Formats: sequence, C-alpha cells, structure tokens
Amino acid sequence: MTNPPDLRAFLETVTTFTPVAQAHAIIHAAGSTDGGEIIFPNPDKPKGDEPSWRITLHEITASGITQIDMIQNWIRRANKLARPEVEKDGDITLFPPFPNPRNHGEEIANLRASL
Repeated sequence: MTNPPDLRAFLETVTTFTPVAQAHAIIHAAGSTDGGEIIFPNPDKPKGDEPSWRITLHEITASGITQIDMIQNWIRRANKLARPEVEKDGDITLFPPFPNPRNHGEEIANLRASL
C-alpha cells in the first residue's frame, strides 16, 4: 500500500495547480512511477457514457469519460486514502459506506440477536 505521507505530500503539491497542470503532473507521475499506468481512449471505439480514460498511481485507480474527469476522480479517491475520516468512536473509515453511514450500534444489536 502507498505510504500515506508520500501521497499526502504529492496531493498537497498537485492540488495547488490548475486543472490542466494537475492532469500533466499526475499523468507524468503515472508514466514514470513503478506500478503507475494510464490507459488512453481507443480512437476506434465509439464514444459513449462509458469511461474511456483510466489511471493508476500510488495504487489508486480512477477513470473518467474525459481526461479532466479521470484526474478529478483520482484526486477525490486519493484524498479519501490520504486523509481518512475519524469517526466519533475513534474508528478510521478509509472508504465511507455508500449511500448511508454505518450504524455500529445497530450492527452490534443485529449480531447479538443472531447468536
């Protein structure tokens, strides 16, 4: 897994750039980093609503219909990993549940009831 301080430092630098400069920096990093990868759209494939750009950098993969969408999605995912949420009970949520937050009390009650 990516070292969060390295990822945080990269994000702190890149998020000060304009969207076009962010795209250049992140695509360059994906191309020059071990494990980084970028998949460009296939020009022979008809364009639709399906994501055609995909990038992997710092073990985080994101996609988008356009290059800028892909970069924004990657930054959003990277921020969730670099700056995890700390819940009131002290737990750290790296991937917040979708669409509703978890109710730990209800989960515990359901587990006890099933025993």
